Amino acid sequence: MRLALRIVCALILGIAIGLGAVWWSLRAGIDAFDIRSGPWVTSQNFGSAEASDRERAIVAVRGLMALTASEAIYLNAAIDSEGRALDGGCRYRISGPPLPARWWSVTAYGTDSHLIPNATHAYSAGGDGAEPILAMVGPEASAADVVTRAGEAFELTIRAYGPGDGLVEGPLPEIERLSC
Repeated sequence: MRLALRIVCALILGIAIGLGAVWWSLRAGIDAFDIRSGPWVTSQNFGSAEASDRERAIVAVRGLMALTASEAIYLNAAIDSEGRALDGGCRYRISGPPLPARWWSVTAYGTDSHLIPNATHAYSAGGDGAEPILAMVGPEASAADVVTRAGEAFELTIRAYGPGDGLVEGPLPEIERLSC
């Protein structure tokens, strides 16, 4: 009887550790994406049959609701252009040349993959694909297009809708820390 109880406890513990490891791996998932350029990471396989099981699971867990690469390309960043983790108490300028796309948007998400609550509802900035990318991100609503929370890490997502060829290979926006 004791042996059976030990086996059951070991199985339960093993399953719990395994599921926890999978959940942690998927929540920290942008590192799994295969295309990197500066602080940005992405995958051309979102929303397609070529997506790996892990990419599909990351999309499901993080709630990206991914369109195919012919409809939208998603660029994600958890660090600035200097390699420092994004900090909600700092101010950032996201800037770069126009992207070969019909429309772009920059959105900040908390580490829980949800929009960052703020009184002004400043969650995203965007523009026509012919416009250079310029967005200010930070904790002060008066000085930011996208508002973050001091003391909390966050991630940025650029969505490029109706992307043209070479978007990922071309110059991507810089994430410049202005102050903390």
